[in-house]
Amino acid sequence: MIAFMTIIYVALVVLVFKVFKVKPSRWPIALLATIGILMLGIIVVLWTIAAPISTRAVVSRYVIQIVPIVKGQVISIPAEPNVPLKKGEVLYEIDPTPYEYQVNLSTAQLAAAKSNVTQLEASVRVAKATVEKAEADVATNQAASDVALAINKENPQAISKLKMVQAKESLAAAQAALAQAKASEDQAKAALVSAQDNIGVVESQLETAEFNLSGCTVKAPTDGFVTDWQIREGTYVVAMPFAAAGTFIDTEETMVVASLPAQMLLHVQPGNPVELAFKSQPGKLFRGKVENILQATGEGQFTTGGKLPSAAQLGSPGILAVKISLDEGQPIDELEMGAAGSVAIYTDWGKPFAMISKVTIRLKKWAYFLPLP
Repeated sequence: MIAFMTIIYVALVVLVFKVFKVKPSRWPIALLATIGILMLGIIVVLWTIAAPISTRAVVSRYVIQIVPIVKGQVISIPAEPNVPLKKGEVLYEIDPTPYEYQVNLSTAQLAAAKSNVTQLEASVRVAKATVEKAEADVATNQAASDVALAINKENPQAISKLKMVQAKESLAAAQAALAQAKASEDQAKAALVSAQDNIGVVESQLETAEFNLSGCTVKAPTDGFVTDWQIREGTYVVAMPFAAAGTFIDTEETMVVASLPAQMLLHVQPGNPVELAFKSQPGKLFRGKVENILQATGEGQFTTGGKLPSAAQLGSPGILAVKISLDEGQPIDELEMGAAGSVAIYTDWGKPFAMISKVTIRLKKWAYFLPLP
C-alpha cells in the first residue's frame, strides 16, 4: 500500500514538473510536499487502525505458589527444577509421622465410640424391660388392692386393716418403681443419642486427620514444572502464603499478551486472526486469534487505605492489553515464558491495509536473527 501510494506520488510530481512544465518554485513544491505528507499520514492512520501491530508482546502462563496445607519437615523432593511434570506427580513430601498418629488416635476413638453406642443400646433394652416389669408389678398390686377394697366394702370383718394398708403400700411401691424405671429408660435413651452424636464428631475428626495426612504429599496441581525451589530435605515448611516452597509454572495454557494504544484497538474484536514473531524463535511465524481485550489496567485501580488519592498522580498513557491464544498445532511448548516478540492483528475493517502489517511482521521474524535489543 505504501509503495503503491509512493508510486502515485512520484507520478504526480513527474506529471506536474515534467508534463505540465510547472516551474519548481516555492508554492508548487510546498503544495506537493503537503500532499505527500497527508497521503503518508492518512495511510499510516488507516493502517494502524485496520491492522494494528505491536512490538510489545510477551508469552504468559499462569503461576502457582506452592504452599502446603500442613506444616512439617521435608523428607524428600522427587521433583527436579525445570523438569516437566504431569498433574498429580509428587513434588515433595512432608514427614507424615505426627499425622499418622492423629489418624490412629481418631480411628481408635471412633471404634470406642461405636462400642459405647452398642453398650448403650443394650442398656436401653434393659431399661425398657425393667419398665415393662415395673408396669406388670403395678398392675398386679393394683389388682390386689382393688380386690382388698371390694372385700372390705362387702364385709369389713373379712380382711384386717393391716392387710389393707399393706396392699396400698405395695401398690405405691410398685408405682414408684415404675417411675424410677421410666426415668432410667429416659436417661439411657439420652445417653444413647449423645453417644450416636459423638460418632459423627469423631468421624469428622478422623476425616480431618486423614486429609492432613494426605497433605503431607504435595502434588503437581496441573501439567507444568517447578522453578525457584526454596526448600531442601530437612526444611521445615508451614501453611502460609508468604512462605512458599517454590513456584509452579502451569503449562496447560499458554497465551500471549500484547499492549497497544487504545485508539489502535478501535476495530479489534475477539476472534480476529493474528500473526506473531518472537525473538527466541527467529525466522518462525506463529498464528493465533484474539481472545479478548483486558477490561482493566493498573492505572485505574484505587487501593483501599487511609490515604486519599493524589490528583497529580492520576493519569494513564492509554495503553490496553490484548490477550491472544495460539491456534492448535502451533509449537506452543517451544515458547519460553516471558519470551518477547511482535504481533499483528488483522481486523475485519480496511482489509487492504493488512498487507502492510503482513509484510512488516515477516520482516520482523527475519530481523530477530540480528543481535539487536
